[in-house]
Amino acid sequence: MSNLLAGKLADLLTPQEFSRTLIITVGNSFRADDGAGPYIASALKQSSKLFVIDAGYTPENVIDQAVKLAPGVIIFIDAADFGGAPGELRLIDTGHIPQVSLSTHSMPLPVVSKILEEDTKAKVYFIGIQPKSVAHQEGLSSEVEASAAVLIQQINERFKDA
Repeated sequence: MSNLLAGKLADLLTPQEFSRTLIITVGNSFRADDGAGPYIASALKQSSKLFVIDAGYTPENVIDQAVKLAPGVIIFIDAADFGGAPGELRLIDTGHIPQVSLSTHSMPLPVVSKILEEDTKAKVYFIGIQPKSVAHQEGLSSEVEASAAVLIQQINERFKDA
């Protein structure tokens, strides 16, 4: 697993003094490691500075809910095949997210993120988790589950007093 909290990502996962952070997880729990997002959402603890929405495999369905929260930062967490080692976590630039839906999502994440960015004026980021498998089965690979556990622990720790 990569050093998740190095540099910019550590700052991203730190509560902002005057804004809320919204984490939107995306994925399908019936497609092995594509279920990393929902798995993470189920373990994150919300606070006055952290809101979590599990969008499942239809992120477009949470746009209105996300806009109403008026976040300053939006972080999407999703399984993403970027050629890394299974379980590797990576901050992915919006320019490297495909403009067409190549996954189980019905609307491409760049389209959803652009709508949210325009409607909320929030900064939008993507954390990708390299899947080992997206086969039709339940449960995460051990590599993805271990990385998800680290991410969950770090986020919960950083936002516990926020």
